[in-house]
Amino acid sequence: MSKTLKTSLALGKFTDVHQRGAWKRACIEAELASKIVVKTPQRDKNASRGTANYVTNDTGTASTQA
Repeated sequence: MSKTLKTSLALGKFTDVHQRGAWKRACIEAELASKIVVKTPQRDKNASRGTANYVTNDTGTASTQA
């Protein structure tokens, strides 16, 4: 449990043990949910990027859209 959660439990004005337990469970679930890392699908590194049709000039750099 984080320091913030422990402090809020200690200083909270709960009327009974059930309210305190519900608050504790909700905070722990929120902490766990915040640690989930969503990974993006891996892209094909050889696929072309973007949808624009660019014309290259003599130096090989993209200059204008065709």
